[in-house]
Amino acid sequence: MTADRVALIDWDESHVDVPELDLVLPHNAAGLDDEAYDIAAQASAAWEAAVCWDDAFAIKRLAEVRAV
Repeated sequence: MTADRVALIDWDESHVDVPELDLVLPHNAAGLDDEAYDIAAQASAAWEAAVCWDDAFAIKRLAEVRAV
């Protein structure tokens, strides 16, 4: 906290996991090759579907998962 700004760190979703899940950035900003990006995107969708509540978002992410 400063006189100009207030910052908040939300630790709710913090955890140690596979770093590749963090590399699934919009428009492949991490510069992965096509195969690596596809695998990481599938892993990310599967992870979000597994850890989300039973809601529309989890169902949408699960629908994106396919065998690679």
